[in-house]
Amino acid sequence: MTQGTKGAPKPRTTSKPLKKTDLPIRVPLIHGETTASYLARTAAANGIEAGRLLKALHQGRLPGGTFAPVHPNLQETRLSQKAVTRLAELVERDEDQLRRALPGLRPEKLLGTAGAEVRISLWPEAAGEGPLKACPLCLEDGAWLVADGHRWRPCTCGRRWQCGDDNGYLIDTTPLPEIGAALRDHRALDHKLGPAGDALVADAHQITLWWWTSRQVAHDQWRERENTLGFPKHRRRAAPAVVYPEALLLADALNTWETLRATDPKASAREWRAEVADRFKTPGIVDGRESAPLTYWLELHGQQTDQEMPRGRMTPESRWNQLPDLHHRPAEAGPMRSTSCLRWVHGLPLTSVTELCPHCAGRAPSCRWVASPDCPQRPSKDQHP
Repeated sequence: MTQGTKGAPKPRTTSKPLKKTDLPIRVPLIHGETTASYLARTAAANGIEAGRLLKALHQGRLPGGTFAPVHPNLQETRLSQKAVTRLAELVERDEDQLRRALPGLRPEKLLGTAGAEVRISLWPEAAGEGPLKACPLCLEDGAWLVADGHRWRPCTCGRRWQCGDDNGYLIDTTPLPEIGAALRDHRALDHKLGPAGDALVADAHQITLWWWTSRQVAHDQWRERENTLGFPKHRRRAAPAVVYPEALLLADALNTWETLRATDPKASAREWRAEVADRFKTPGIVDGRESAPLTYWLELHGQQTDQEMPRGRMTPESRWNQLPDLHHRPAEAGPMRSTSCLRWVHGLPLTSVTELCPHCAGRAPSCRWVASPDCPQRPSKDQHP
């Protein structure tokens, strides 16, 4: 039984040193879980205070407040190498096994300061920094996953969306099977194009969120979905999931343009937009207000010269290499793991720069809306793709 599960045993309070016999229940390892989440689940399953487990890892006086309840949706726990070794001994697992599952235990994430063995810190408030609430249908209730820069993603079961905004929440998409069908189409595109397919979905998702914010294209249909999902008063929170089917429809159109620009130097962007407008039954996509996000996308995915066109059979690798530099190859395979080359932020104004980049003053496409760590004018040693 894990933290947040009804009927969890009341933690035992004692000052005795913790031994591995005090942790008879080994909770399952969850790939990508935060360290705080794993420790909280381990403590809750064995009926002990999380602070007692932290003290055993630290083996000394802990910083003030460490004995307070651990909130994995708000906090992360950082460990030193010695603390990782103690944890592995207590839970009777190999250190490498823990490191493979928990990103926070990888060498570059460990505490390196002398005397610092356990530290609890708040997750940054920036979008994509907070952890994602794990799907209780597929994983244990109470588990939280490292977001790795992503604000949301569909669960592999197709019945939940995991969101890191607003301290983390889940969207039950079961009442809308078209969202599950969109996940199926997403996987098919990824299978066909590799990571380039996921990148195009990320772009399409950004464009549909623009349309959602501007109340364009499928506005009435999206409102109906929000009501069905139970978000009539918090529509912004439901938006990432409700636009997903249209994002996959648009991603297919974006893929068509990618094929055109790779094979025909005279491909007409206007004719392509007219086809998109017909597909969405929205004439304004050609040159009306609805065309704005596509215009930004086409600036980056522009027509190629004959010299730039790939030679030979198109492969997933060549499709990836055709994408603009603002796309970064995802560290893991799976839906919604790629970043978009379109950098507006859902929930912030679309028409103004909210944070001026100190390197390019907002002139680079990467920094048109917010300062980006991959600004081309940022010193290379400071870039974070």
